[in-house]
Amino acid sequence: MKNNKGSRRNRNKKSAAHNNPQLLVDRFTKLPDDLLLNILDRLNTPDAVRTCLLSKRTIHLRHLLSNLDISVDSFVPHYYGYYATSKDAIQIQMNAAVSDATDNILNFRNQEIPLRQLTICFYLKYYDCLTIGKAVARAMATHNLDSAEFIILTGNRAQHCSIDDLRHNGKQLMTFFGACTDAFAGLTRLHLRNLRLAETDILNIIATCKRLEYLCLSMCQTEDSVLQMKFEHPRLVELNISSAGLELVELSSLPNLKRLVFSLWNCPQEPLSFGNVPLLSSLSLTDESMRWQKVIRLSQFLPNVLSIRDLHLNFSSEKIWVQPECPKLLAHVLRNLQVLNLDELPEGCDIAWTRFFIEAAPVLKELCITVWDHWCEMETDSVEREAQGFCDKTNVEWESSAPDGFRHYNLTKLTIYGFQPNDNFLGYIRHIMEAAVNLEDVSLYDRKVLECCEDLDPKIKVAPTGYPETI
Repeated sequence: MKNNKGSRRNRNKKSAAHNNPQLLVDRFTKLPDDLLLNILDRLNTPDAVRTCLLSKRTIHLRHLLSNLDISVDSFVPHYYGYYATSKDAIQIQMNAAVSDATDNILNFRNQEIPLRQLTICFYLKYYDCLTIGKAVARAMATHNLDSAEFIILTGNRAQHCSIDDLRHNGKQLMTFFGACTDAFAGLTRLHLRNLRLAETDILNIIATCKRLEYLCLSMCQTEDSVLQMKFEHPRLVELNISSAGLELVELSSLPNLKRLVFSLWNCPQEPLSFGNVPLLSSLSLTDESMRWQKVIRLSQFLPNVLSIRDLHLNFSSEKIWVQPECPKLLAHVLRNLQVLNLDELPEGCDIAWTRFFIEAAPVLKELCITVWDHWCEMETDSVEREAQGFCDKTNVEWESSAPDGFRHYNLTKLTIYGFQPNDNFLGYIRHIMEAAVNLEDVSLYDRKVLECCEDLDPKIKVAPTGYPETI
C-alpha cells in the first residue's frame, strides 16, 4: 500500500506539472548564456529579441547579440492581406518598425560586447533611412564590424517603375548617402535597385564605400548621355549587375574580384571589358539576345581572364548568343574551367554544339544543361516578338574540331534538365559517354514546370514529358 500511495503521489505531481506550465522544466532557458547566444545569433534579430522576452532568465540576452539581421520582412502586419490597407501604408509601417528596432537595439545594447555582423533591409524612405544611417554610423565608430550590409529597397518592382520613378529613387538615395556617408564608408555589402543616377553618383558611392566587398546593382541606370562606366575598387570581391542600360561596363581595376554576375544588356556588341581582374574565377552571364545583337566569341571576349573555374551562361529560352569555336582558340580561356552550367536553352533545338566546351576545357569536371522554354517570361505573341526583335528558333551550326578518338579524362558528372527521349538527347549522351572515359554520374531530369506556369493559355505546352521516372 505504501508503494502504491507513493506512485499515486508521483503521478499527481506529474499531472500538476503538466497542467501548470510554471512547473515545467524549460530546457531552453536552462542552457548557459554562451550557448543561448550562439543559438539566438542564428535567428533574424526581431525573432531573437522576441524569444528573449519570453522569460526573465533570457531577457538580458537581447542586449548581448553579436550578429544583427533586421529586415522589413520581419515586421509584416498580422492583418496583411485581410483588410483593405494600401501597399504604401503597409510599407511605411514596416519601415518605421525597422528604423525603430535598429535605433533601439544599437543604442541600448551592451557596448562592451563586440558587434560582428550587421545586416539591415529597408525601404528608401528618407526619415527612416536617416535614423538607420545615424544609428549604424555610431555603431561603426565603436565596433570593428566584420560585415556590415545595407539592402535598400524601393516601393515598386522594376517593371512598374517609370523613368520619373527611377529618377526620384535616385535623388532619395543620394540625399540619404550625403547625410550618412560615415555609415556607407563602413559597409562591406551593398544592394541597390530601381535607380537612375548620374555616372559620378555611382562612382562616388563606390569610392566612399572603402570596405566594400559585395555590390549588387539591379536596374540601376545612368542618364542617357552616359553609355560607358569604369569600375575600380581595391577590395571588391563580388559584383552583380543587372539591366544597367549601358553599352559598355569596363572593369578597369578590381584586383580582388572573384565572382561576377552580369545580366540583360541592350548593346549590340560585347557588354563587358576586362582589365585588371587577376582573381576572377566565377562568371555568370544572362541575356535574351535579339536579332540586332552580335554573338559573343569567348576567345575575344575573355582574352585577359585566365582563371575562370565556374562558368554559367543563361540564354533565357531565346537565341544562343555564344559562338562555338575550335579548341585551339579557346585553350587559353577555358584551360582552368571545372564547372559549366548552360541554362534555359530553347526547346526543340539541337544541343550538340555545347560539346565544343568539352573539347576546349581539358579539366572540366561537371557539366549541367537545362533545356527549357519558360513561357511565363517569354514574349509569346508573334507580332510583338517581331516588333521587339526576338529571333525564331534555329539550330546552332557546329562541327567538331576534335580528332578521331577524342577522349576527355576529367569530366565526371553530366546533368540534363528537360531531357526528352529522342535522337537529339540520346545521341548527345552517347557522344559524351564515349568521350568522357571517367564519367561517373549521369542525371536526367524532366522538363521544368513552375507554379507560375499554371495560369498560361492551355495551348502552350508546359507539361512534363511523361517518360518513365526512376525516383
